[in-house]
Amino acid sequence: MAFDVGAFNFAAYGSGGPNHHGFGRKDLRAAQDQGASRYQLEQLREHARRVGAPEGKLLAGDFAALGPAPKSPWDYGGHGYWGFGLADVNAMGGDLDQIKGARDWARQNRLNIGEGVAGAIQGLENDRRFEEQQAFNAQLLQQQQQQAEEAIRIKEEMAARAGRVKGNSPTGVGGNAAFRGSRLSITEAGGRGGTRRFSRPGTQFMNTLNSGNTAGTTTKSTLNI
Repeated sequence: MAFDVGAFNFAAYGSGGPNHHGFGRKDLRAAQDQGASRYQLEQLREHARRVGAPEGKLLAGDFAALGPAPKSPWDYGGHGYWGFGLADVNAMGGDLDQIKGARDWARQNRLNIGEGVAGAIQGLENDRRFEEQQAFNAQLLQQQQQQAEEAIRIKEEMAARAGRVKGNSPTGVGGNAAFRGSRLSITEAGGRGGTRRFSRPGTQFMNTLNSGNTAGTTTKSTLNI
């Protein structure tokens, strides 16, 4: 069982008998034998002052010989009892890191941990995990919304780019490209499929028409017109 500063009986160990109410060298030795830590001895000295137990003349030298007490992160005697209890937890205003740090320091220096402290810390840890999960969910939702918006933007940009490419195509109806490289053609008589190119009459045909009328003669052409 840990040493209990508040329950120490200053009248039990003095040389003045059971009715002697003071804090002397014998009280100090008794507290050490009961397992008081260096910090608890300093608390015991403060406790003696609060309850009006006079300090022995030799006690100052005994404390000096012990060396300085460890510096605590929290005034464990300022709230509730001399250990670490719910009064201390409540005084910290729900600061989980501070509460756990003060609890750990109290354990290291053999201070009493009050009932309900473990449950209070567990509740605060659950609250923190819930808040962290809520924050994670909100961040995830924001990322998903941003990704969806980016996907829509890319889709719209691709559609607009495709529209510009289609509008600039040279194969549209009525364009100059429809006639580019084409030649005049007519359908060949006789119903034969396909077309043949239209061209000027050949010089041979013209010569045949004029073959009966040569320069310097009056011979009639044999061609009946």
